[in-house]
Amino acid sequence: MDECLERLIDIIESDTELKNLIPSQRISKLVRIRLEMQAPYISKWAQALSIQALPTNVPTSFKQRAALIDEIWHAAGDDTSDFDWFVKRTVLGGIYSTTEVYMLTDKTP
Repeated sequence: MDECLERLIDIIESDTELKNLIPSQRISKLVRIRLEMQAPYISKWAQALSIQALPTNVPTSFKQRAALIDEIWHAAGDDTSDFDWFVKRTVLGGIYSTTEVYMLTDKTP
């Protein structure tokens, strides 16, 4: 997870095309890029998610997911510091997690 986040940060910093997109397109592109990083591990991803859900691993898993969502919002140009900060991150976290679970059940190429 940490390695993929570092790779995503590198992409954010080096992708000049990304800066030309509107925020919603940036978010969509970055979520897609991050989920595509999981493709090589998709056969084991359900097991990885269950390991992340173990009580001893939840704090680390939560921090990793929060860091990912925060990086994506920062890349989209979000600099809010009010209640919207929490709402935006909660919504994107839900979308990301739902899409991740869908990836596990989708058998199409």
